[in-house]
Amino acid sequence: MDRWKRWRDALRAPGRLGAHLGVLAAAVLVIGLVQLLVGRGSAPALLLFGASEAVTALIAAASLAWTARTQRGWSRSSRLLLAAACGSWGAGQVVFAVQDVLDVIDAATTWADVPFVGFSLLSVSAVLLHLWGRGRSHLGVGAVLDGLLLGTALLTAVWVLWLSGAVAAAPYSSGDLAVPLLYPVVDVVFLTVTLVQLVRLGTSRVGLLCLAAATAMAVADAVYVFDVLGPDGFRTGGLADFGWLLAFGLFAVGAHEAPNGSTPPRAPSPGSWGWVVPCAVMTPATALAAVRLWERTDRFVLITLLAMVLLVVLRQVIALDDHRRLLAVAEQQRGQLDVLAHVDPLTGLENRRRFLERTGEAVRRSLGTGVPVVVAFVDLDRFKAVNDTLGHAAGDELLREVAARLLGCVREADCAARWGGDEFAVLVTDPGADAGAVTDRLRAALVAPVRLGGDLVRATASIGAVREDPRQLLADLPGAPVDPVPAIVEALLAAADARMYVVKHSRRDPVAADR
Repeated sequence: MDRWKRWRDALRAPGRLGAHLGVLAAAVLVIGLVQLLVGRGSAPALLLFGASEAVTALIAAASLAWTARTQRGWSRSSRLLLAAACGSWGAGQVVFAVQDVLDVIDAATTWADVPFVGFSLLSVSAVLLHLWGRGRSHLGVGAVLDGLLLGTALLTAVWVLWLSGAVAAAPYSSGDLAVPLLYPVVDVVFLTVTLVQLVRLGTSRVGLLCLAAATAMAVADAVYVFDVLGPDGFRTGGLADFGWLLAFGLFAVGAHEAPNGSTPPRAPSPGSWGWVVPCAVMTPATALAAVRLWERTDRFVLITLLAMVLLVVLRQVIALDDHRRLLAVAEQQRGQLDVLAHVDPLTGLENRRRFLERTGEAVRRSLGTGVPVVVAFVDLDRFKAVNDTLGHAAGDELLREVAARLLGCVREADCAARWGGDEFAVLVTDPGADAGAVTDRLRAALVAPVRLGGDLVRATASIGAVREDPRQLLADLPGAPVDPVPAIVEALLAAADARMYVVKHSRRDPVAADR
């Protein structure tokens, strides 16, 4: 359910995406209505579909190439590859449209198939490059193998049930039909790799639009093959043409969507059973092939061959189950390491590293909203005396009690952390908070004495709190750093630390704040 929720949320796009999809739907509808008026197969209809499909593919290519300017590295290269793929298909469609209008197509394979095959190879290369650039090349290899397995299994099943008879009755040679039959298989590979990318690397509107385009392309190519092998052959203006229009229209729309804003990447799930799909498709396909060959092949050879296939599948199931168990252990260890990296083991509060990250996030938000940020340092007084007189165990207990009280003073959106030793840090992002109120709240939390064994100890502390507008701190920075957030965080913490030490060395009540 979580996966479908992520995909649904990713489709909740700004109005611009809805407008683009509306224009695409309207364009497809208008083309369909015009065909009804002029008649399918007429010269105007052939020109309409040939031109509209070529133009749509070339617009998609231009859009992808144009938006690639704003990308860097592998993201830029993968967009340019996909742009080249769309351009190749558009060029092929120009050739096909000319041949169609001149009525010179007398074979299942023509010169137009050269750039069409180019689209298939370049599009798969584009999504593989994207996976490789994200450091997930192993996922790409597995996805290609799964896609080839799915495509081949589906082709085998369709061949046994219908395709073999249709090919035998078709007025084309087997060599002529090889290329048209290749398209749906490559489409399944493209679709599988795109789906793996969405599931493993995070869901985004760009990814979902690419998945929709790949689906439309696969359906269109499958319909094209059925039409080619049908009694009437392929005729322009059918479902396949509308599928191609929709596919390249979606590529064009997706090109103008920002590549960011995706959900966080999804780690491989130990409980994932995605490997079942290829096996589930392969098994009935193999059974259908065995039934067809039963009367034509040496049965002993066929039985031993099927036994080998079954044993390989079972061995793969066992290997994958072992892999899932290892992933479960690795995921558990990763979670433990993540806790150790961000949590202080003694007090359970977030540690200095995590506090700096949270403060940086708050500063970055504040630079956009103008909401001031409150930071406070809390330094326990006479903590060394507690350790010396009552022992280190009592000192640790005092730190845990102070941590619990500080944690009770802040909201879930705020942060209380152990800075180190007997120092604590507090971050408050409430727009209505001021340094004085935060200081009073922290001081009140520490008033009650702490029982350490048989002794009652009053935990006094020096508290220094400041309330600063990060935009003002930015204006005070020397120069113009590329990323000013670390420098602003440093200035904010330095101000709170200085305020705390003013209190520490004063003879007054050890609390101070900028009110």
